[in-house]
Amino acid sequence: MVFQMFPGIGQIRLAKQATTGLVAFDVDPTVSPWFLQVVAVGPSCQPLRGRAPDIELRAGQGLITAVPQQPAKAAVPDETGKTVATASWTRDATDVFTVQLEIDDPGVAAWNLRITNNDPQELGFVWTSAPSDAEGRQPRIQMATSLDVNVLETTADQVVPVANIGPGTLTFGGSADMDMGAGFVLHSFPAGLPTNTCGQIVIRIASGGQFAVPSQTAHFTLDCNDTVAGEKTLQLTREQKKVGKEGKEFKDKEKDVKDKEHKDHVGKELETHVPAPPGRGFGAGSGQGSEHFIPADQRPDLADSALGNEDPETGPGRR
Repeated sequence: MVFQMFPGIGQIRLAKQATTGLVAFDVDPTVSPWFLQVVAVGPSCQPLRGRAPDIELRAGQGLITAVPQQPAKAAVPDETGKTVATASWTRDATDVFTVQLEIDDPGVAAWNLRITNNDPQELGFVWTSAPSDAEGRQPRIQMATSLDVNVLETTADQVVPVANIGPGTLTFGGSADMDMGAGFVLHSFPAGLPTNTCGQIVIRIASGGQFAVPSQTAHFTLDCNDTVAGEKTLQLTREQKKVGKEGKEFKDKEKDVKDKEHKDHVGKELETHVPAPPGRGFGAGSGQGSEHFIPADQRPDLADSALGNEDPETGPGRR
């Protein structure tokens, strides 16, 4: 009977003192004990080993009961106050909290779990419900499930980070350098990832980025023991995009703006060196006379120059 993993996908993130609320789970009334595995997902690819969360159970409409760490046990009552089960938890080195639920009354119609984060660090939570400890220890892969590469920009290896946030070890099969379709090759992957650890998948672009078909998309399902196809299937898109008309127009416009800025700057620099017109100083409205831009002691003596008798209105460069 019935193995369940919560939430439906991914993980639930809880800040300090945040709670999941009551979440229903199924049990087989003929099976006792029943097992819940709660994973406190660490913030940096490793178990945090911080404060234990509050794990609470509710049988039917009875009181919500906090589950203690072994060897202590809590009596779980139904709505009449009758004890219908006992429960306790153990913690392992990967921050999996295993709740063992000893059911005394198989007639309980509904069971609920509530988790509260007691650690100052925000944590993720994933949990399973199963008739045995072994069946509950299932992995959950977490990774980006789409990859879009423009081979005109890069043909470098693509690294896809992958994490295991489920209570069981994630294992991979298959062989290295496997064709994934659309010009992608699965170059390498981890052999296995324990709970609360990370690794990486390395994907290469085949053929040195030279393809007859400009764009292709493929779907590739990793060979691993996560049972949910949607969590382990990658959508791979290879494109060969050139800079279009819109991109060219943008670059041309950007160049025009820079050219104008350069001209304006040069113009302002020249203005600071050009002599003011007669009757004006360098400051508009100053009332000062014009100033020669060559100091007096550096000016040549033109008294005997051939230009001395030249009509200024018909000199060189003028008509």
